Amino acid sequence: MFSELIFEPYAAVVDLIRSQARTILMYDDHGGLANMTLFQFMLDTVEDLVSTLEQENPLHGTLLRAQLEDEVPPDDGTAMYPFRASKKILTILVGVMQFQFVVNEVLHDIQTGESLISDKYDTLWEVPMRSILRWDGDGLTTQYHFRSAVDYYHFLLLQFVSGHPAVAWCHCCGRYFIPKTKKKTLYCDRILKDGKTCKEWGPVLKHRQKVAQISVVEEFDRAKRRMYKRYERAEFLNKEPSEKDLSYEEYYQWLDRAVRARDDYLAGKLPAEEALKTIQTP
Repeated sequence: MFSELIFEPYAAVVDLIRSQARTILMYDDHGGLANMTLFQFMLDTVEDLVSTLEQENPLHGTLLRAQLEDEVPPDDGTAMYPFRASKKILTILVGVMQFQFVVNEVLHDIQTGESLISDKYDTLWEVPMRSILRWDGDGLTTQYHFRSAVDYYHFLLLQFVSGHPAVAWCHCCGRYFIPKTKKKTLYCDRILKDGKTCKEWGPVLKHRQKVAQISVVEEFDRAKRRMYKRYERAEFLNKEPSEKDLSYEEYYQWLDRAVRARDDYLAGKLPAEEALKTIQTP
């Protein structure tokens, strides 16, 4: 599920490229010429990233290369080119991770009953794309062509939302799911432990948490939103990150640890206190 993907080691490489781009753009801020050696090293890093993705995640890798080819301007030989290209490359690389946060926010708002038609999502409900109407001998079919991973996931999100889905938040594992009936459903059907589902384990764990006056799952959900805010503050290239800001790599490393702590707690492998400590530590 796209909303639950952990972009590692992709995020680590993007952070490296981001650091390189920030250094290059410092020359622009001070009216100087770009360090062409560093710029070429950044381009080589991008090519290595795309080539690796094409092998390990063909969908993302293929669409990423297509978008870079389409949107990064050709070298015009001017002194400004490295600055313009660096900004555009970074915007493209971070796009899919930023869109994942948007998807999670949409799921959260559907689950809580918030309206999706608001200024908050002013530009979200349309996506430009190329489509082809094809006759196959029996009928007409529409084929959609994408040259960006964000556009592809954006299209899927619009398809999903147009069906007016009911989205629930599992009170056991903390993941979103689509309930099978209109009746209020607290637990999903994912296998949690010993071949049993959240629906079977949920009431037992809820009783344990009530007795202990803690909720690891709810704290995980709160912490995830807090950590996103810390990542969000570090988003601007012309701003030096503070100790409270999180890079992409730091966010996804924390998320990986927190998910494992939550899941190990639910599986009975980790005490609540240790799980909470891991979840609350960036």
